[in-house]
Amino acid sequence: IRMYKKFLAAALAVTMVLGLAGCGGSGGSTQAASSQEKESSAAPAGSTGESTTAQAAGADAPAVIKVGFLTPLSGNNATYGAQCKAAGQMIADVINEEHPEMAMALAKTAGIPALNGAKIELVFADSKGDPTTATSEAKRLITEEGIVALTGQYTSAITKAVAVVTETYGIPLLTAGSSPSLTTPETGLEWYFRFGPNDTYYIRDSFEFIKQLNEEQDAGLMTVALVSEDTEFGANIRIEEERMAEEYGIEVVENITYSSSATNVSSEVMKIKAANPDVIMMSSYASDAILYLKTFKEQNYVPKMLLGQRGGFVQTDFLDAMGKDTEFIYTTGGWSADIDTDTSKQLIELYKQYTPDGADLSEGHCKDMINVLLIALGINQAGTTEPEALNEALRNLEVDTSTLPIPWNAITMDEYGQNTSANAFVLQMRDGKYQTVYPSDYAAIEPVLPMPAWNER
Repeated sequence: IRMYKKFLAAALAVTMVLGLAGCGGSGGSTQAASSQEKESSAAPAGSTGESTTAQAAGADAPAVIKVGFLTPLSGNNATYGAQCKAAGQMIADVINEEHPEMAMALAKTAGIPALNGAKIELVFADSKGDPTTATSEAKRLITEEGIVALTGQYTSAITKAVAVVTETYGIPLLTAGSSPSLTTPETGLEWYFRFGPNDTYYIRDSFEFIKQLNEEQDAGLMTVALVSEDTEFGANIRIEEERMAEEYGIEVVENITYSSSATNVSSEVMKIKAANPDVIMMSSYASDAILYLKTFKEQNYVPKMLLGQRGGFVQTDFLDAMGKDTEFIYTTGGWSADIDTDTSKQLIELYKQYTPDGADLSEGHCKDMINVLLIALGINQAGTTEPEALNEALRNLEVDTSTLPIPWNAITMDEYGQNTSANAFVLQMRDGKYQTVYPSDYAAIEPVLPMPAWNER
């Protein structure tokens, strides 16, 4: 049965990646599928190379455990990728050295306790933000570098492509890539894990926030325009937003899908203005979020609410480029700097020593760096880096979530690799930083609605 499930998961993964042709990932699909066909017999699931399999703590534990960290270090998202790389290295350093003053899990001892203090070595690779490159780099990290698990900064499209590789070789892949399709029975991945919320969670909280504003403040938010870039990220969010808008009784008055490489969105903004929605929900990356916000300002248009679905809205490229023009924008998020836990506050301060360009620790950085800690916790719980044991440990991870960078309600992993106890937040940009406005129990400020006109700020 186990081997049948492995075969089924691998077959489904090939089918899944072939579907990228319509969502900005066509370059990686053919290579990923053909690579699996060539290597499936040479590399059975669970095989990671002779140098990667550590013995149990009672035997010869490794001195160093290699973990792959795949992130864009060149291309449009290179700045953000470098920041995520620095955040990941920060977590590895805290694990590897004694930090008795820190609240983070595994901080107080040096290395992995169950493996005689073995150190975590992050092996970095440049995805270039491209599924084809990411696929080949993932294979190189496994077959040549001997990594025991893989994480980093991923889009949903890249996650789908790389998942074919990790399913083939049988090593864990942890990402914050949020497409709900990654953790469904139809996809059937056995080696993929998402400990944070997926897009369905974020979008439901968006509509719950709107519902709360309508009920408690008589906000009158009854219509929405959906604006989505055309890769896997935007395509999946749009589907979920359409479904939930109907569920919550919000009318969709405009539904725009645009090219993620667009250089002019004047006509799209004119359509939005003509529809005059109460809320604009956007799924964009940094460059296109910048383009839209500049065009909104050029056309002197402001809706009651502009709500981003993370992506570019939490990236420093967007925040630095638009400065004060980002004031009053909302975004969903998996973390906020105003979360009041010792672990969160200590890491915010420590990141100042690691950031390559002075950027503050952000929601996106946290979602990507936390997986380094989760992998280390899984290895410690398993007492080995043997793939099957590590997979099982990650599926049943036992940890006090207050000691994590993101204090989720709990960790309750379902059979498809999704933490069903993960919680999301809604944030608003105020005084130059995103601050929590929802849920109310975590709120640092009261939401401002409607957004002020450009000439009233």
